[in-house]
Amino acid sequence: MWHKRSVKPELDFKKNIPDCSDEQLIEILKLRKHYQPEAAKLAVQEAIRRKIIYSEQDLMAEEFRCEELHFSFFPRIKRQENRVKIRRSIARSLVLCGVLPLVFGFMEIKAEKLPEGLLILLFGVFWMISSAQLVKAYHQLFVKSLMIGAVTALVFISYHILSMSSFSLMDIFLLLAITGFIFYGLLFLQKMHQK
Repeated sequence: MWHKRSVKPELDFKKNIPDCSDEQLIEILKLRKHYQPEAAKLAVQEAIRRKIIYSEQDLMAEEFRCEELHFSFFPRIKRQENRVKIRRSIARSLVLCGVLPLVFGFMEIKAEKLPEGLLILLFGVFWMISSAQLVKAYHQLFVKSLMIGAVTALVFISYHILSMSSFSLMDIFLLLAITGFIFYGLLFLQKMHQK
């Protein structure tokens, strides 16, 4: 947008601010100290023109008090349509993660480890179905099921790696990185829908 940090001169806030909805304009007013001064001034003028406020003195009211931006591992997503987009994006990534146990399960079956291969295949199918349900709609049951599945997979893969005669630190790093991203996505989904 037109935050102070922005260095893109091609963003034309003079054109975009008048196109904002009243709700978006109110959000800009609440965060006006974090915008370029010209953009904040234009937002105030537009709010006066639309009679959202009647003068700059109205910005002293509690509802327009400038919000501080705080660091958070899980950003607060205010707009419902953005929450839906983020949920679907994370869920699609989780569906793709389900391909890994499917491939590994087929490899185990090919190596004539039928029971273990079938269990891994079933886990992959369970993972993909649960993740696909999250693409459609958020439900805490699917998030908790995936959390339990991720912990189970982490324990199984850790045991599998440690039982190998030789393993590298890269194996452990990849395991921790992938599971870290999965847990972050699941915790973010849960935090986002606790409103």
